[in-house]
Amino acid sequence: MKTSIFFRRVLPALTIISFIGQLFFYPRLPKHIPIQWSSDGQVNTYGPSWMALILAALPFAVWLLMNILPKIDPRRRSYQQHIKAYHIFMAVISLFLMAASWFSTLTAIGLSLPISSILAVLLGIIFFIIGNYMPQIRSNYTFGIKTPWTLEDPEVWRKTHRLGGVLFCLMGLAFILSGLFATPLLRSIIPFTVILSIVLTYGYSYILYRKRTTSGK
Repeated sequence: MKTSIFFRRVLPALTIISFIGQLFFYPRLPKHIPIQWSSDGQVNTYGPSWMALILAALPFAVWLLMNILPKIDPRRRSYQQHIKAYHIFMAVISLFLMAASWFSTLTAIGLSLPISSILAVLLGIIFFIIGNYMPQIRSNYTFGIKTPWTLEDPEVWRKTHRLGGVLFCLMGLAFILSGLFATPLLRSIIPFTVILSIVLTYGYSYILYRKRTTSGK
């Protein structure tokens, strides 16, 4: 499975550099650091300072795990067909986790940032990017929309991921708008769009599977 230099070397190097940078700030951290924010930007959960190191190590851990998963997936050959989408997903998740760890650290040392808005916009961008690549994903056990019916029928998988791509883009747009404008109405829409997307993808995959099985595919 061919991989580019960025995903094989540059991305893990960035996660390691980020971790080293976090080590530099670690002695300056207070005893407790923010790890969760409410929708209005207020910190509602604190954790011990050592959690900063765990948050800092997560990007590399995710990169490592996502390099292992294709090798142990029973349908590992599928990754050859969607390797670009998989690498994009790996990159955006690792970079997002790096950003989130730095937001926590910088906030802990006193820097004032609109964390909730920034994270909402970043999550929206991630959803939008993944949505664009989702139709490329082929059937596997670790990556994508895995329902009993998509895993059973490759055609159900393909059509469900085509729908999922549209829904992810719409969720991304909702997250971005909620981050940019931060109105109560927009932020109240977020949980609704997520739940609706889950229900639609599961329901669509089931209905499509039943239709194909009753008609003999």
